[in-house]
Parts: sequence; C-alpha cells; structure tokens
Amino acid sequence: MNRRQMLRATLAPALVVGLGAACSEPQPPAGSVDVVDPGAAGTPAPSPTPSLPAAPLTGLPVTAVAVASRQAVAVPLRVTPSTTPAGLDAADLVYAEFAESDTLHLTAVFQSRDASRIGPVTEIRPVDIRSIGVLRPFVGYTGGPTGFLTQFEKSGLAGVTPGGDGAKVFDGDHTSTAALWKAAPKGGQPPTPALDHAVDGAALASRDLVPAAELTVTVSGGPPMVWRYDQQKSLWVSKVGKVSVTAASVIVLTMEYRTLDVRHPSPRSLPAANVFGEGAVVAVSGPSSAKGRWRKPGLEMVCTIADGGGDLMHPQPGNAWVIYAPTAAKVTVK
Repeated sequence: MNRRQMLRATLAPALVVGLGAACSEPQPPAGSVDVVDPGAAGTPAPSPTPSLPAAPLTGLPVTAVAVASRQAVAVPLRVTPSTTPAGLDAADLVYAEFAESDTLHLTAVFQSRDASRIGPVTEIRPVDIRSIGVLRPFVGYTGGPTGFLTQFEKSGLAGVTPGGDGAKVFDGDHTSTAALWKAAPKGGQPPTPALDHAVDGAALASRDLVPAAELTVTVSGGPPMVWRYDQQKSLWVSKVGKVSVTAASVIVLTMEYRTLDVRHPSPRSLPAANVFGEGAVVAVSGPSSAKGRWRKPGLEMVCTIADGGGDLMHPQPGNAWVIYAPTAAKVTVK
C-alpha cells in the first residue's frame, strides 16, 4: 500500500484558466443585413469560474478557499439511547467506540463545516487520542481520569476544558466550532487526509464489490447499530440516541477491546478499543459494500483500508463514520 497514494487528490490548488483573445469578424458592406450565428467564433464565451479546493477530510469542494487550510477541531461525545446529540451531521469524521452498557463514545471531527451546537461533550479517552492524533485537531473536552489526561498531554495535542480560560468555550455540556476555533492557538495546520476518496466515479473497491442497502453492527449488551441506504439522498442513514444521522460512507473496523481499570478521580472499569494494529474491515459507500483489511501502526500513522486484493478502498466524497466493532460483534450487509 502506497502512502503517497493515500495523500493524493485532497488539497488541489485553484485552477487558473487563461482566456484567449476573441477573433473579430469582418464588417459587412454598407446596406447589407448583419446575420449573427449563435455558434460563431465572435460570440463572447462565458468567463470560467475558478474551481475551489477539496476539503482534506471529505474530498468535497469547500465553500471558500480559506476553509481548506484551517485546522480541524474535535469533540468527544457520550451518547445513550435517551441522548439527543447535537452537531454530528456537520462533522467530517465521526469515530464510534462501544463504551459501557448501551453507551457510545463518539469522537466528532470538524473541519469543512460549522456547527453552532455540539454535545453533550464528555471526557477525553485513549480512543480519542489514538483516532485523531494524526489529524492534529484542537480538542474541546470536559477533562478525564488522571491517566487519560497524561496520555493527552504526551500526545502533543492541544485542547480546552470548561474551567478557567475555557469557560467561554462551553455552554453547559455543549460547545461550537466557532468557539473552539477562536480558542485554538494560532498557526494550526489542516489535517492529513484520512481517506482516499473516489474521483471521477471510481468504485469503492477493485474486487469483491457487492450491492448494499443495509449495514448492521450487533454487539453484546446493547442495541444493534443499523445503517440503511437512502437512494434519493445517496446517503447512509442511522439513528444515534434520539436523532437521525447521515453519512456518505460507513467503515466498520473489527478490533480487540480491552478493559481499562481507572482509579483517579473515581474507580471504575472501562472498555477500550485497541485502535493500533490491523484487522478486518467492512465498508459501505454509495449503494456498494466491500470487505478487506485495515491497518494503523501508530499514533502518527493514517489508518489505511484496503480491499481483498490489497488496493486502497475509495469511499465516495463526503462525511464518514468509522465504527470500532469488537471482535465478538456481528457485522452483516444486505
């Protein structure tokens, strides 16, 4: 798998189109009738509009050139079946870990779009750090166990919590992209592209591509996560908490989970996805699905997803959900 291939086709510069001088037609003799041919060379052509660069995390054109070069911001959210999460559909990427009982721990990453309300914001966990370390976002979170905070500091990521200078960034247990970008230190860089998006209608995979209308991830101790393809919207739709969410692509990475015993500030045990390593992947994008392998060697490395032949998968441009499924989970596509 070629690292350079993973990073291509994301921040293409704006095209500058040169205009040639229009050819002039000879003047008709006096008294003659001037007939204009709509297709004649002398007809002024419309001025071309320079294209906009693609957002690094979605592969879609941005709304303004400056958007493509801004730093991402990230927010961890805690969601139960009774939660009404806010801001998820504005995220370019959402990473989902199956946490305690029927809880989801989500890591929402925003770069190309704004969200006026994001939450409920929760504590930082190792899965957040390992998922987004390579993207270098500015993080809004509510603190966390002592050991997790130490890991965050060692990762080199910057962030803000509700206390002290961060009081203006949060409204209760919610925040916004505007508040996070305002609080972020100057000089932040745009994120490394996380996916190799399809261009010119390329297929999701080069082999073993099958039609897909429904994706289900079933785990022990909680309700299944079900995604269905909406042909009219060309998006995958699911319900998270009490809200519906959509995604251009959903990528399920199967991996081991381990139990973390937390002592400070309060003793408890937490399930944690082992994001580093490799394993099976099932991806849906557009009306198609493919199986393959994923691989993420470490914090500063992009997680690559390849089909059964070893070629990189090419999800359709747009937002994506990456779901960390335990090895005992059942992943089905139909």
